[in-house]
Amino acid sequence: MEQLYHIIDAFFAPGILLGMTICLFFLHIPPKAALRNYRRARLIMGSAYLLYAICIYLEYHVFEGSGSNTLTRPIILTIACYQAFLFTYTLITLIRINYVTLRRLIIEGSVITIMTIGLLVASICYSGTVAQWAFWIYAAFYLVMLTHFVIVFFREHKHYASLMDNYFSDEDSRRLNWVKRSFLVSLGVGILALLYALLPVEAVALLFVTVAIVFYAAFGVRFINYAHHFNSFESAIVTESEAQDEEPAQLELIERIDALMQQEKLYRKCDLSVNDLAQRLGEQPRTISAAINASKQTNFKTYINELRVLEAKALLDGDKSNSRTIDAIASESGFSNRSSFYRVFKRSQGISPTDYRLSH
Repeated sequence: MEQLYHIIDAFFAPGILLGMTICLFFLHIPPKAALRNYRRARLIMGSAYLLYAICIYLEYHVFEGSGSNTLTRPIILTIACYQAFLFTYTLITLIRINYVTLRRLIIEGSVITIMTIGLLVASICYSGTVAQWAFWIYAAFYLVMLTHFVIVFFREHKHYASLMDNYFSDEDSRRLNWVKRSFLVSLGVGILALLYALLPVEAVALLFVTVAIVFYAAFGVRFINYAHHFNSFESAIVTESEAQDEEPAQLELIERIDALMQQEKLYRKCDLSVNDLAQRLGEQPRTISAAINASKQTNFKTYINELRVLEAKALLDGDKSNSRTIDAIASESGFSNRSSFYRVFKRSQGISPTDYRLSH
């Protein structure tokens, strides 16, 4: 185990981190205003990867990985705090393009820096009780920061999920589920870092470094590919200003939407979006989304899925000989796959499509 830890710590980890650093620094990003914060995040993440590679190098070649060094535990904890800060706001940048501002970063970064300086001064200039108390105070501060990051991220992710439901009818695409998974894994890495700081032995170090490096590599690849998928959901997260239509105008618009649905059955298109309706009706996407929210008291995805469920029921009722498969009915109704069809149908009707067919 000791030899494996030294191989990972001395060569494997720094090599991967430096490789990802180069990719991030030289990543080409389309010159779109909506990707401005993503471009900044690219530089921040590249710096974070580089910082971590330097710290691993110093730990192995300068401090020789010795857990007895008085600065080992404080340094582990301070790096973990900064990394949690950077990862959280980088991930939020991917789902809420205007949330992360320079002022917000300066305020929270300054708080972390002040606490970090206090910890390092106490660890270097004092020993014994004072240094121990400084470490435990910072550990408590670190837990508070992790809790704060969890609350902020899931609040913004909920906002993002709401936007997707208001603009797209499908269940899975454009959801950026990997962003949420990345946050949960990074949270786990942060907890492992705290465990490593409390118990800086090689077994814990090996577990922490292995998990952290695998996560950094996987996240780096996902982060680099983000710009390629941005176009598919750009309209939803860029346009966040509320529509100001009067109620009569909204009622007239919803009547046009309902008529279009009944005449052309657009809900049969599995990846139908608000943009599709906007192009057909000559309206702004946000205006259509707001009209559905106000008139139907629900979001776009639920509205379309209810129409799909009604279509599926009609197909099931009309198929007296059961010649169509459930998959075929799901596809003809506009559902992208069987699992989403079952989930939506049962949520709406309280019974699965198969049981509905048997009961009729």
